[in-house]
Amino acid sequence: MSHHLLDLLNSPFTTTLLATHSLTVAGLVVTAVCAPTTRRRQAALKALAVLLGRPPRPRD
Repeated sequence: MSHHLLDLLNSPFTTTLLATHSLTVAGLVVTAVCAPTTRRRQAALKALAVLLGRPPRPRD
């Protein structure tokens, strides 16, 4: 079982997918922290929640 997991993790497709996801999450985190407007920060936080598999926070 673990041998198959290692093969999957060593595949170029999986490596590319994980790297792309990581860069996307990092970009959204920077946007959520540094965006000049509240609207852009909230949009970045919602997108980040979706990418991380969490429900977006309801508006207050």
